[in-house]
Amino acid sequence: MIETPSHREEFRGFPEYYESEIAPYLGAKEDARQKAVMQAGLIVIAAGVLVAAALRFGPFGEGNFQAAFIAGMIGLAIAGYRLNKTRGDITHGLLERVCSHLNLGYVRNISRPSYCAEFDRLDLLPSFNRESWEDEVRGERHGASFVFSEAHLKYKTSGKNSSTRTVFHGQLLVVDYQKRFLGETVIKRDAGVFNRLKKPGKNFQRIGIVSSKFEKIFEAWSTDQVEARELLDPLVLERFEELDRLFDGAKLRAAFSGGKLFLALETGDKLNMGSMFKPLRGPARVEKILKEFDLIYDLIDVLLKRVEGRMDGAFSVDAIRQA
Repeated sequence: MIETPSHREEFRGFPEYYESEIAPYLGAKEDARQKAVMQAGLIVIAAGVLVAAALRFGPFGEGNFQAAFIAGMIGLAIAGYRLNKTRGDITHGLLERVCSHLNLGYVRNISRPSYCAEFDRLDLLPSFNRESWEDEVRGERHGASFVFSEAHLKYKTSGKNSSTRTVFHGQLLVVDYQKRFLGETVIKRDAGVFNRLKKPGKNFQRIGIVSSKFEKIFEAWSTDQVEARELLDPLVLERFEELDRLFDGAKLRAAFSGGKLFLALETGDKLNMGSMFKPLRGPARVEKILKEFDLIYDLIDVLLKRVEGRMDGAFSVDAIRQA
């Protein structure tokens, strides 16, 4: 029997739903998984034979090693494509079913979303010239709509020795904050001596925060100092500190603008079915996905509502660490 990560209302009835809808789907896809793994293995073996043949019998002389290397890379690329395509197809069907029960809208493949422009304008994303987007989820919580998606952004340099590197791979979350702001406030990880260069825009001024603990982790700027200090009250600061602890190394950055909260986290690929080299049957894969959704609900609860009291227990910390 599947175990839900918390007793949230959204997860009510999920164990029964898993048995009736999701378990049969995963069982039906097991053959496709096994076939993809077998075919990928055969492709790798064939590529290995070609590499060995090129090295031993190749007619290219000193170019034999280069030919073998190219053949090996092509073989690995084809095998990886075969696995990833099947993995993506299975993940798509799985997330569709999970989101359906949670009353969330889900789209697997998307083009650049409109809200990316705001993340870019507010300097929450690095420069990029290559991009891919997927797994967009839309919903509503506490009467406020939210949307999040996964972005994989890269930057390719030009010239003879051009290279491509990932500059951001993670989640972008936009939440209606149910309050219109007079100005704009941006929060980023502390960049030390480079803080002056990280200023979001010419109208932004650095905010002096009373929390020394917060200032060791983050830097904050705003176009409205009075409003910023109201937004970043001790409870909100405590929440961001907790988020930073839970997403260690995720380079959290956020902005309050136009009645919305924009949050970027470098979490990598989070919503997926997991390894292709393990059987699909069993609840472990779905439990992992539910933990991710539970964390997203936690994020929205923490950042949307001004609840009384401290942050203790607000997050499913143990569940996250076990994921």
